[in-house]
Amino acid sequence: MSRFRLLLLLVLALAACKKDGPAPPQPQPASTASTLLLEHEVDAMGLAFDSILYVNAAGHAYGVTRLEYYLSGLTLLGSPGTPDLEIPGPWYVNAEGQTAFKLGTLPGGTYSGVAVQLGLPPGLNQTGALPATLENLNMAWPDPMGGGYHFMKFEGHFIHNGTAAGFAMHLGRNEQLVHCSMPATFTLDGTADTLALRFNLNEVFRNPHTYDLATGNQSMGSMVLMGLLRDNCADAFTFEHRP
Repeated sequence: MSRFRLLLLLVLALAACKKDGPAPPQPQPASTASTLLLEHEVDAMGLAFDSILYVNAAGHAYGVTRLEYYLSGLTLLGSPGTPDLEIPGPWYVNAEGQTAFKLGTLPGGTYSGVAVQLGLPPGLNQTGALPATLENLNMAWPDPMGGGYHFMKFEGHFIHNGTAAGFAMHLGRNEQLVHCSMPATFTLDGTADTLALRFNLNEVFRNPHTYDLATGNQSMGSMVLMGLLRDNCADAFTFEHRP
């Protein structure tokens, strides 16, 4: 037998005895799920709880103990060749808890801005319309006052004439739904992107109205005070696209 044939038989025998090994790992597809991210600040200062660190437009030093709200009707505003894209939500946001939400894969295109509602649309702002989770139950608006849900609970303490007092900026009812619009040109390409909304709490107290906690530290029973908050919150959010 020739040396070549002998070598070939040896190679075949070794191959037959070799045990099958594990299959090589397959590359995982890149994620295409974009994220809605909520960030919270007070005039470029990060939001911290339970400390009086901030000063509002009326000159009151204040601190935050609670910030909870709903967002709904997130709309990517189209441009020539790209239609509007509405993502209805809603999203319950607790600034001390979950602040990031998956949006799925968003269509590619160039958009001209973002719009969103602070609160719930009338079809959802009805008692029992949302799942009976602890969060939704805690956000319920009293039935004798119209039912539905709180759009926002913004609570804390402020200093007035050297004395600490509590405040509760509660917003609810259909006529107080806040519509926010943020122009910004950005492009999506079908990969995972982040749509970041930054909520500046000092805007709740200014523009177009200087909100005075000394005369309005409890807003829930007053349509006038809630109307001021609604107007002020309309430009409380800014938007940033992060590829």
